[in-house]
Amino acid sequence: MSAIVAAARRHVDATFRHRGRGPTRFDCAGIVWWAYHVCGVDLPDFRLYGGEPHQDGLLRHVTAALGKPIHVGMPQPDQLQPGDVLLMRFHEEPHHLAIVADYVLGGLGMIHADGHAGRVIEHRLADEHLRMITHVFRRPL
Repeated sequence: MSAIVAAARRHVDATFRHRGRGPTRFDCAGIVWWAYHVCGVDLPDFRLYGGEPHQDGLLRHVTAALGKPIHVGMPQPDQLQPGDVLLMRFHEEPHHLAIVADYVLGGLGMIHADGHAGRVIEHRLADEHLRMITHVFRRPL
């Protein structure tokens, strides 16, 4: 799974673009799709979503691409591995994806395309982020 992290990490600081699928512009689903693609796994893609992807079946499409979640609800950090894909909610409904990474300063991090930051970012996976996780997916290469 570290290959997924390495593929995503190569695009930290790439520009955010809604429905972006690379190689220089990504949204949160696009960076996940791209990382698997670079590693030789072509996931079913889902691009026909608006600003609130949960309304367009995001959970259903992520499950079709990555399989059943290995965890539903807030996980404990020891349940996560680098390369896991997180479905997260900032308000009520899950609508954001991130990849778990081994954080350079120790512990776990996350890589995701952040529309507010306008780019792909990597940072520590803090308790506030753990509380936002609704589903954890683990699809081996």
